[in-house]
Amino acid sequence: MSASHSVFTYGTLQIPEVMKLVTGLNLPFVPARLNGYQCLKIKNRTYPGIIKNPSQFIDGILYKEVSAHALVLLDQFEDILYERLLVDVVGETQQAFVYVIKDEYSHRLDEQAWSLEEFKRKYLNKYLRDITSW
Repeated sequence: MSASHSVFTYGTLQIPEVMKLVTGLNLPFVPARLNGYQCLKIKNRTYPGIIKNPSQFIDGILYKEVSAHALVLLDQFEDILYERLLVDVVGETQQAFVYVIKDEYSHRLDEQAWSLEEFKRKYLNKYLRDITSW
């Protein structure tokens, strides 16, 4: 049996339907928290990015049993702005991968926090159509 990984998600991948479109899998998940990071809007994008901020935390979804192949698909799905890091999360798993904005692209972040509810209301249907054709 191949090793499986955990992935902490804070943006569009929190939506199981999005994760399934990207990986082809229905992955088990639990709520989780990532301390020391802040989730912000990316200028001219509907999805967010995160950067280190010691005084902040992010509530999100921790997907478990993510295969190595699914990680490759997630790497391909994520924008060039991101890098995959191994971090400590508060939840059932001690460590998980997360996609963080690379330092050289931090200027692309807005000062406004990103909202999952706003995304679902305004952009989800178009986003799902767009990634279905991805």
